[in-house]
Amino acid sequence: MTYKNKTITKHQRGNWYARIRYNGKVISIYGRTQLEAYAKLKAVVDKIEVEKACKRVERLENFGANCVGIANGSSPARNSITTVAKKDYTLIEWFDEWLNSYKVGTVRAATIESFKRTIPNLQHLHGLHLNEITNLMLAKAIGEVVANRLKDKVHNLVKQMFSCAFNSRLIETNPALSLKRPKQYAKFQKKAFTPEQEKQFIEICLADLKNYEPFLICILQGVRKGEMLALRPNDFDFEQNTLRIDESYDCNNIDDLLTKNTASNRTMPMFSLTREILLKHRDRDPNERIYANFNTANLGYRLKKLLKQGDLPKMTVHELRHTFITRCHEKSIDEIVVQKWVGHAIGSAMTKAVYTHIGDEAERKYIETMNGKTTA
Repeated sequence: MTYKNKTITKHQRGNWYARIRYNGKVISIYGRTQLEAYAKLKAVVDKIEVEKACKRVERLENFGANCVGIANGSSPARNSITTVAKKDYTLIEWFDEWLNSYKVGTVRAATIESFKRTIPNLQHLHGLHLNEITNLMLAKAIGEVVANRLKDKVHNLVKQMFSCAFNSRLIETNPALSLKRPKQYAKFQKKAFTPEQEKQFIEICLADLKNYEPFLICILQGVRKGEMLALRPNDFDFEQNTLRIDESYDCNNIDDLLTKNTASNRTMPMFSLTREILLKHRDRDPNERIYANFNTANLGYRLKKLLKQGDLPKMTVHELRHTFITRCHEKSIDEIVVQKWVGHAIGSAMTKAVYTHIGDEAERKYIETMNGKTTA
């Protein structure tokens, strides 16, 4: 049963629950029956929609009040949510307004911080008013950025800010509209374990679950580090053998539980070995993070120790996810299925172009197949 795309799920203990996000926080809703949970969910969702509608009305009222003020020759309110006068905002003022009004609460805190680290690259334009900035100025500013990845981020920031300014009628024309994306750069090809290395890695983890269990979840399920750290017992369905991913824990911002994007929210199969590992957590508090004792710092230290113990190549926690995707491709699992499992948008080139690292042995077998040979 669902209400406005919010799913009500039966917990293994017999009760029903749903979770929704609002203003970067997770709201958990429980009911003894499905109908009770549905009624509570409906009440909360409807209340949130009313609050959102009130905020939209408030923005429109502020817009109208400021328009009247400008018509009478007075200055608009400095803290107004909606912008109205073309020359009221310099680039840096609009950045602050755009970030707080349109991005905070809708994207992850890590994305907000990324925007803040990117805007200094346009520092020589900060004092110019929006309608004074030309396409040539923006193109030169982007071109002066040396690092390719950063150049791409500056381009993306500029496109978003000026598109929003144009749609808000702050500028008559959008100087960023015709900006071409910087030439694509070759992304660093990250590593993945060979099947033999993966087997050895798993054996070491199984021998010391106290220290290495989180790594097993990453490599067996292909989840991101933040998704693994956010797992709770009520994410496991041992009857259907599924694992729900709808949160991502950031050690640097514990209030931000948003996943990377919409496609990241998913329900994927709970594979057999994962099931055996997670069964011991089924009777814990359903809302308690099962890996609360782990964080970014100690995960890195423990992984480094594990790799050294097995004389395995250097690997990051995220590259364990690459290993999972690589095994899927080596086993000829349909790409759409893999994308669904790992939380990539269907049709995304990311799964194949960036995260797939076919091992030499698998490639040899494919070559022999193309040559008409059979392999044992």
